Amino acid sequence: MPYLLARRILALVALLLAIGSCPLPAQELSVLGGGTSARDVRFSSYGYQIDYRQDFTRYLAASFAYINEGHIPGHHRDGDAFEAWFRLPLFKGQLALSAGAGAYFYYDTQPGPGGSLDVHGTAPIYSLSANLTLSHRWFLKGIVNRISPHGDVKTNTTAVGLGYWFGRERKPTKGKLGDAPAEDSFVTPNELTVFGGQSIVNTLFSQHAWAGAIEYRRGLLSHIDGTVTAITEGDPKITRRDGVAAQVWAVNTFFHDKICVGAGVGPYFYIDRRHPQPHTLANPAAVAPLVSVTVATKLADHWLARVTFNRVTSSYNRDADILLAGIGYSWGDRSR
Repeated sequence: MPYLLARRILALVALLLAIGSCPLPAQELSVLGGGTSARDVRFSSYGYQIDYRQDFTRYLAASFAYINEGHIPGHHRDGDAFEAWFRLPLFKGQLALSAGAGAYFYYDTQPGPGGSLDVHGTAPIYSLSANLTLSHRWFLKGIVNRISPHGDVKTNTTAVGLGYWFGRERKPTKGKLGDAPAEDSFVTPNELTVFGGQSIVNTLFSQHAWAGAIEYRRGLLSHIDGTVTAITEGDPKITRRDGVAAQVWAVNTFFHDKICVGAGVGPYFYIDRRHPQPHTLANPAAVAPLVSVTVATKLADHWLARVTFNRVTSSYNRDADILLAGIGYSWGDRSR
């Protein structure tokens, strides 16, 4: 595994363990759309962002975001941003201004010999955002990001969208951003989920195919899950990967455990039958980092629906997104 990817996966595991072991007083999820501009190439494109922010105090927060920078000529770039925020609430909490900074782990699909190159890297990201309360739980968010990688195109992204407040309180209030969740002792029971969906290879042509998976999930600690997942990425013609992933997850539940969100990371052991070992017909096993986010909702006492977004980070220019939706069955003790 390349050094950069190994360092990234270790950092993500450490961050997820740290977040999962902390009290989680308040949280918000936002979906935003807008544009991307790049002075380096004098071009602009669309862009969008999905943002999960965790307040730790009235003034300090941390966030995880997926950012898609659109299609700038020669660059199809997206990635994951981790930021720390200073937050300034105004007008009795109706408006909140924030300034953030952190690290952006990106995937940049570029033209190259034989088709496409998947360039991986890390860049500093600096952000300004504003939240305007619309109701007890809904708010309007605007955000501006500056992404400045060394040796790659530098961009500004601007986006506006809606967000939802998941805190126990009906909305953030002065001096009380919501109590720790009542479900602090909740530990995910045994779950078995069957998924179907699509895999999309990150090339300039975005080849895609049917994909499927079977996942076993079990809570290890409060807010920490472990999973083992058998995955088939189908046959998008330029890859044909099948494998098994083992991941650790930071998870949180809301509305009396009816909704669960989480982020996971771990190794994905696979065989790609489209890329045999040179000078032989063998298909040796390989390993790649797998980074995932998931949302689940309870349908009945033992049944649930789950949607998961996976990113495979390859070392041979065959990164892929695997989008899965499935039905699961749970059993066992929820308060170990």
